[in-house]
Amino acid sequence: MMRVFGAELEVLATVDGRLTPDIVPKMMARAREIAGEQASLFTDQMNNRDTLTGYATLGEELLRQVDGPIHSFCGCVGTSGMLVGTGRVLKEADPRTRLVAIEPSASAVLSGGAPGAHNVEGVAPGFTPPLYDPTLVDDVVAVDEAEGRRMARTLAREEGIFAGTSTGLNVVAALRLARDAGPGNTVVTVAADSGLKYLRGTLYRD
Repeated sequence: MMRVFGAELEVLATVDGRLTPDIVPKMMARAREIAGEQASLFTDQMNNRDTLTGYATLGEELLRQVDGPIHSFCGCVGTSGMLVGTGRVLKEADPRTRLVAIEPSASAVLSGGAPGAHNVEGVAPGFTPPLYDPTLVDDVVAVDEAEGRRMARTLAREEGIFAGTSTGLNVVAALRLARDAGPGNTVVTVAADSGLKYLRGTLYRD
């Protein structure tokens, strides 16, 4: 897709194509090298606080669209921009809103575990992202990747929501939170992207 838009790609390979704890630091280091070699815009998304401002609009949208209080908001953590940027707005509107970080159990760093390899694109870089604010987050939930993959396929077949594995993890965690919270509570999460990006991989061939 990026080549279609005219991008020149430099791909850093990992073992078996999985996201390993060393790959994100390697990509960040290589991006800095490229930025130092030529005129460029280095977005540095792991450290870019503009991300928080951008995602604040999602929090504002949720407040407009959700009827009544939001009991919990949960989402997978990659840069943590979405969770923190959205969560701040929700908590400013209602401090009782619980903010829940989600990560794959194979690399549950935020839960105090060791970094590990996984296939959930865009999340769990193997370290605590600089934008992550533990004082804002009320809980961390680790979800098994296989469970998230099954949920992604269920969402496509039964709900018409075509997304990736991180969305599957989001929904698995949201359903757990909803069961724990009980009737009368609203739990919100997001579908992170389009499933079109995953047709080449194994997610929809399993």
